[in-house]
Amino acid sequence: MKKILFILLFIFGGAFIAFSQSFLTVGQVYNFNVGDVFETECGTSPSQGPPIYYLTIVLAKWYSSHSDTVYYKDSVVDYSPPGCPPPCTGTFSTGIDTSFYTNLNSRAVQDTVPNECPALWDSVYIDSSAGCWQKIWEEGPSKDCLDTLPITFDGWNTTYSWLIEGCGGPYTNVFFEGNDYGDFCTLIYSKKHDTICGSEVVITGIPPINPVMPDFKILPNPSTGIFNIALSHPELVSGSQTIVEVYNVFGEKVYSSSYQPLANSQQLKTIDLSNQPNGIYLYRVLNADGSPLGNGKVIIQK
Repeated sequence: MKKILFILLFIFGGAFIAFSQSFLTVGQVYNFNVGDVFETECGTSPSQGPPIYYLTIVLAKWYSSHSDTVYYKDSVVDYSPPGCPPPCTGTFSTGIDTSFYTNLNSRAVQDTVPNECPALWDSVYIDSSAGCWQKIWEEGPSKDCLDTLPITFDGWNTTYSWLIEGCGGPYTNVFFEGNDYGDFCTLIYSKKHDTICGSEVVITGIPPINPVMPDFKILPNPSTGIFNIALSHPELVSGSQTIVEVYNVFGEKVYSSSYQPLANSQQLKTIDLSNQPNGIYLYRVLNADGSPLGNGKVIIQK
């Protein structure tokens, strides 16, 4: 059980503040907004290969006529890191998913697999780690109750589950007693409007840069492929060339153009990617000498 407690502390470290409500509703858990970003890490440990990462951006949201069901259209990127050293490379897959959640005022469901050991304890608390102050609903067995779900290992397994208000779930950790083995699926990054928690780790093949934080805004975002980038930054040199590049999730450059800005003045540069498919794209802005000024994401939804 010490190992289980260590994993729990590792995933949800930080100070906790008790919350009086004993559960979260479906509407509380799956209350996403257009433009929200979530990244999940799922896999096995410690020697079962690298985990898989799932990056989701919410493209659209709508309700049923009776407002008891919410629908989401998402752009999803799956990334599997390489299982061997370079020059091995990871693999990507992309797609558009549509999901829905109904009975929004009902108690959210934690269990996703058969479980012969019921959740004998649960709690709702505020997680202050990373300064996110998200409401967490955690369920798990008591120390005297192990899930007896049949497995191929010589031991018992214990399943812990979390739902996060506005960030979905359930996120889980399954530890197999008597074996150095465990399954996990946890949220490692979220962006809801301007609130960011964690760090994105999906690799796109684009050379990493550490940009200054300029006021580069995409208008509109999401778009049908034609959008404006509003540029204003003190390092832009009047009359010199500035380069805007856009890459898809495979690291392929799909757009590159240069222009001559006016220093310290906001300008709109129109970018036309209407010939590109729906999905997530990354842009970056460079000085003429190649030094980075900043980067970000754009979403195409037709």
